[in-house]
Amino acid sequence: MRLRWLASAAAAGILLLGAAGTYWIATPTQANLSLATPLKSFDPRSSALEGLPYAKDFAPLARSFRPQAYLSFCGPASLATVLRAYGNQSADQTTVFPSWHSKLKAFYSGMTLAELDELARTDGLRTQLVYADTLTLEKFRERLRSNLAHEGDFVLVNYDRRVLQQVGAGHISPVGAYDEAHDAFLVLDEASYHYPFTWVPARMLYEAVHTTDSPNKFRGVLFINGHR
Repeated sequence: MRLRWLASAAAAGILLLGAAGTYWIATPTQANLSLATPLKSFDPRSSALEGLPYAKDFAPLARSFRPQAYLSFCGPASLATVLRAYGNQSADQTTVFPSWHSKLKAFYSGMTLAELDELARTDGLRTQLVYADTLTLEKFRERLRSNLAHEGDFVLVNYDRRVLQQVGAGHISPVGAYDEAHDAFLVLDEASYHYPFTWVPARMLYEAVHTTDSPNKFRGVLFINGHR
């Protein structure tokens, strides 16, 4: 009898922990967290983007932007933002998945950049995944700038928040612009209930991308070049 009671108590405890974890993922808290120097928040009222040759992506992304609904959905939210920027206004981060199973897996485990790449292809996008260990800082800057100078393509970065002295770890968001005068990229943070759109120095963003999300796999950049 005692063993049966202990087993029941353990099962109840596991269920409670699971429910608490689900609630934590599903209900991210609103908190305006401060940015560490040299990060700078983007002021939408400013004229900072006027005349920048590397800001072609900002307007369509900003119009289409919606923050991630769940703590684990930075990848799906970024993808949905891009799909809406291409004109698919019905695209939503909760419906971009091909199956309930894949959605549930992403909810509890998040997504690697490779998994997001596969999902983007499933949703009809042309993509190129580039891992950070194949890029120097100069090549990273060049590839992103080239993308941001042309309309009709977009770029998502997978980076480690800890390098930026932010709360969290692995994260995915679109990049909206590059400011050559300050050598900084504008990251449209999908967790906008925590952090604003943020200017990140190129070297710092590269270092945040040039990290691993598993023992043998680097984070990286996902270039999206239109519909198939």
